[in-house]
Amino acid sequence: MLEIVLLILKIVGIILAALLGILIIAAGCILFVPVRYRGDFFVDELEDGGGKSVEAAFRAFWLMRLVRMYVSREENVRIRVKLFLFTLYDTAKEKKADKKKDKRRENKKSRKKAEAPEEAEMDVEEGMPDGDGGDQLNAEAGTSEGGREEDKIEETGKYNKNGRAEDSSVQREKRGIKKFISIILQTIRDFCDKLKKIRERAEKIEELWKSEHMVSSRSLLGRQLTYLLKHSRPGNLEGYLRFGFEDPSTTGYAMAAYGILYPVWSPKLSVEPDFEKQVLAAHIRIRGKLRVWHFLRVALSLYLSKDVRRVIKDIAVIIS
Repeated sequence: MLEIVLLILKIVGIILAALLGILIIAAGCILFVPVRYRGDFFVDELEDGGGKSVEAAFRAFWLMRLVRMYVSREENVRIRVKLFLFTLYDTAKEKKADKKKDKRRENKKSRKKAEAPEEAEMDVEEGMPDGDGGDQLNAEAGTSEGGREEDKIEETGKYNKNGRAEDSSVQREKRGIKKFISIILQTIRDFCDKLKKIRERAEKIEELWKSEHMVSSRSLLGRQLTYLLKHSRPGNLEGYLRFGFEDPSTTGYAMAAYGILYPVWSPKLSVEPDFEKQVLAAHIRIRGKLRVWHFLRVALSLYLSKDVRRVIKDIAVIIS
């Protein structure tokens, strides 16, 4: 009996160890196996001058191409996600299904429109009154309208005899003026209250920006962004880019920004500014890899920081 119990415990332990090993391997794959990506971006002006031709293709692979994602753009954007040999998601199939649903809805609407006139004719035929009934209805309507006119005449006559028309009109004008003045005063009060709230909020934001925990949070955020940029920037960025804006100064500012980012990215990208006209032509190829571990490390370091959590609470208080 004891041997059977030990054998059962041994089997259960082996199963649990196998499951734990599978979970560890899966977590290691998710965290440390990189997602590799490649992208091509092409922009050029059409020969007839009718616009621009924009084409793009993006591919991402994970775990020795076991999971693949394709994004392409020629006339429309198409996204496909595949797992081994099976297609998990495809926008082209969804568009076809949506078109079929739209056709079915249009057919139903056309049928309802065709059936509606027939039902309306049947209702009109059933609801037509006889000759005597119509005369009685007209006679009753005439008598009711006549009675209403007489009542109006009597009411206006009483109103004019008592001489209250002029007094009521003056009172209405006074009430309207008082109401208008009160509305203006209330609007001014509300505007002043809003200005006070804005000033108080600005003072709180300035105080928060100069606080010690905000300074340490900014330094931590800068270090983490530098780390993320170092380990997640594209490994290869090449091609050419020719651009120009209507204002030459804007082109100069854009070129200055590219000069700042030049050491960070790749010197294989050829950039040609055009200061004479507005133009955009490019053919850029990008390649790189991303690891989930780097993003998780940055998120954990920010979440575990007491200063960052304090700043988030202060911001929530200011917003509320």
